[in-house]
This record gives sequence, C-alpha cells and structure tokens, in this order.
Amino acid sequence: MAVENVTYLGDLNPAMPTGAEPKSEGDDHVRNIKKGLRQSFAGFLGAILVTGADGGAANTYTLTPAQPLLAYSAKMLAVFVPTASNTGATTLNISGLGAKEVVSVAGVPLVAGDLTAGRFYTAFYDGTRFRLDNVTQNYVDQLVISGTVPGVNDPANNGKVFASQNGVGAWIGLDGRGDPVFDNGEVGSGTAVIDHRKGDGQKIKAVGQHTLTATGFPAGRLAGVLLELTNYGTIALTTTGITWIKADGAETTNFAQSGITFPAAGRGRVVLYSLGDGVIYGKRA
Repeated sequence: MAVENVTYLGDLNPAMPTGAEPKSEGDDHVRNIKKGLRQSFAGFLGAILVTGADGGAANTYTLTPAQPLLAYSAKMLAVFVPTASNTGATTLNISGLGAKEVVSVAGVPLVAGDLTAGRFYTAFYDGTRFRLDNVTQNYVDQLVISGTVPGVNDPANNGKVFASQNGVGAWIGLDGRGDPVFDNGEVGSGTAVIDHRKGDGQKIKAVGQHTLTATGFPAGRLAGVLLELTNYGTIALTTTGITWIKADGAETTNFAQSGITFPAAGRGRVVLYSLGDGVIYGKRA
C-alpha cells in the first residue's frame, strides 16, 4: 500500500499503516506525521499551548505544568484559572521562569476585578508580557461607557455628570457649590454664544462689535446663567433670541430699549434665565 500523503494533521489516517505493510515504510509514516505537525503549527518555534496547576495569590498568579515549560516563546497561549480575583496590576509566572505582566485585550494594565477567581482565562505571550484573549467585564463596561458617553476621559469633564439636555447628551456640573466660572474669552465680531451647558457662571470680554445669543437651556425646568460682561459699554450691543426685562417690568427683544447700560471699561452683570418654555430672558443683575 502506498504511503499516505500528508500536508496537515487532518490528512493523517489513523488506520495507516496497516500491519501488512512493509516495515521499511515506517520511516515515511513518521516523516508524514512530522510534516503534518510542522504545517499545522507553522511559525511556532517553542511551546504553543501551556496549562497546568494554578497557584499564587491575587495579582501574582502561577502556573505549573506537569512537564515544566523550558522557556517563554512569542505567541504561545497560556490557559489559567485565577485562585483569587485581582485587585490591580497582575503578573503570571509559569514554571518559575519569571513573573510576566498580564494586560488587557487593549494592552493596558489590569485594574481591580478584571480577573475573577475560578474563571478560565487565556493569554498570549507577546515576547514581553501576557495579553488576555478574553474580554473582561471591566473592559466591556468601559467600552460601553466610552462609546455611549463621549468625552468620559476628557479632563475638562472632571467633576461633572452626563445628562440629557433637550434630547442631547451633555456634561453638566453637579457640585453643590455651583459650576466653575466658564470664560468665553474675547469677542470682536460675529456672534458670541452663551451656552447654559457650560455652567451657571460665565464671563465674556468685548473687544469689538458683535451679537449676543444664548442656547442650551433645558426644557421643562428653571435654569439660569449669571453672566459677567466686560467692556460692553464700548459697543452698541445687539442680541438674538433673548427677551429683555425692562426696569418697569415690560418685555422687549430690542436690547437698546431694555434700559440696560454697561460701563465703557469694567464689568457689568446680567442674568439669563429660562422657565423651561423655550423663552430665554435677560435682566441686569
């Protein structure tokens, strides 16, 4: 009978060789097995899959194969079960070859709760550290949060919460002492926009003629901004979308008729507020 022709392990026929075949063909069958193994695990120069007795403690896990691992090799896969849930950065030491850092699928150090005691995990060795092949619960949670709540890692959002404002997600302050004062900077032309979502205390400096408008006030509830305007007495201010309350209580959308004046140099203050009905009011503070 002809010697089987093998390319991969799946090509091997367990029924061959038969007892009736010449012993001289035995070497050819062995060569076929070697060929199939090399082709099926192409590129691996060391261990491929390693597991064994799990040990160690939280954050410093060990793995002890019955046949000791001789050396770490790039792209080898380790299967282990943590003996305790991790509480921070983590290492894995196989056969006493040295502790190697374990990182997430994203390649960052593990945080508390990434590994749960008693669960199976697989990690590839990249030549320096072990990289989890599993997606941890923490990773999923952070992925969902960062995808659903953009800007979650933006330092500018520290101390704020994410909420829906007029159907649009926005970061808002939730500090009993009030929002930090937001500086809109200098405006010399065009339109200056006072956005309520930037906080309940804002300031702006006039360096030239421009129009003042307001936006971002939530629907269905009272909201206001204390606005500090600097050098506004030097321009003939115009506004859009703001209803001004005059000294006698009358309302006007014409700022020039509101009776509000500012010093040529220095600070003046107004309150912009809304009762949640879409109308934004302005009054001198």
